[in-house]
Amino acid sequence: MNRQLVVLLAAEGISLLGSRITFVALPWLVLTTHDSALLAGVAGFAEMLPYIIAGLIGGPVVDRVGPRPTAVAADAASVLAVAGIPLLAFYGNAPLSVVFLLIALAGALRGFGDAAKRALLPRTIAAAGVSTERGTTLYDGVARTSTLIGLPLAGVLIAAHGPATVLLYDAATFAITALIIGTLVQVGAPDAAADQGYTDALRDGFRWVRDDRLILGVMSLLFVTNMFDQAYATVFVPVWVREGPHGPAALGVVGTAFGLGAVAGNILYTVLAPRLPRRRTFGICFFLGGPAQLLALALTDTVWVVLATAAISGALMSTVNPILLAAVYRRIPVHMHGRVISVLISVSWAGIPLGGVLGGWATDLLGLRTAALLAAIGYLAVTAAPFLFPAWQALDRGDQVRKAVAPA
Repeated sequence: MNRQLVVLLAAEGISLLGSRITFVALPWLVLTTHDSALLAGVAGFAEMLPYIIAGLIGGPVVDRVGPRPTAVAADAASVLAVAGIPLLAFYGNAPLSVVFLLIALAGALRGFGDAAKRALLPRTIAAAGVSTERGTTLYDGVARTSTLIGLPLAGVLIAAHGPATVLLYDAATFAITALIIGTLVQVGAPDAAADQGYTDALRDGFRWVRDDRLILGVMSLLFVTNMFDQAYATVFVPVWVREGPHGPAALGVVGTAFGLGAVAGNILYTVLAPRLPRRRTFGICFFLGGPAQLLALALTDTVWVVLATAAISGALMSTVNPILLAAVYRRIPVHMHGRVISVLISVSWAGIPLGGVLGGWATDLLGLRTAALLAAIGYLAVTAAPFLFPAWQALDRGDQVRKAVAPA
């Protein structure tokens, strides 16, 4: 495998490891400090809304400046923003509003950095001479492994040092990632359309998404499912842990079970992918794997059932991202990756900040079981879309890059 791809995957693994730790530590910090599931959800909103906006407006910047320098600059600035959150906790009783502002800054910087890395990945895959499916599956495997390691590690570290201290580890991973990408990754220069105006470039990104029915369907589906996933991860699981006898170390247990299943499923899918129909595989795995964990929390208190369900869900869901990423990268010209993928991801992820807030509100109002059951029903309804709408048949056709739209 090409050294550039290995280096990029290693850098992403380190960055994602830190993000997974923060993903657990941040809502736990707010939940234990203020004893409110709603505020824990608001903390997720404070991070994810700026993340989405920054990723959206950053797409044309990535296409003009290039994904590599954009990623390095964003990660370097993220070191200071993320480290500032525990410093406020240590050295001053800062109001919660100030903490949320710093969380928002960290989210915005991570949005710029992730937009750049998403545009850098397909270029690195192409330079390595690896098929798009194999490259995206390898990337998803790295992400799943980071989840497998990061979530239980977060629980152990929080139990040992407290959530504020743990956030410093995420700051360190941003520094390491910026150094690796800045010095060892050499692809990702600006492309031919770099002289297009910012507004026109952003408009072209929206137009491309609007005119591509498959990408529009992907974006709509992910908007809703991301909302439910965020409620599950940042509200339902912490509340389940708080109401049980397990302590904060159990925060990572469910994520570990999901991660084990996902890594195993990723390895199996790497072998079987050429033989499997994409749309049917995607639809079945998403429909069964997505709502399974929500149903487990809603219907049982038995820990081993929750963990077993999480592992099965992880194995099924490991097929989803490689299929979607490969389809998206094949359909978008390289010089438009930044602006189109940024629109797609930003709108898809717009459900995430809503998920934390709505999940916290529903849990406080209805209780954990009822809130999780309603989310599971909604999840089942939307993941039926690949079986019902003809646009999803494009997953099986292997459509190549569409002709680029004319500049506005």
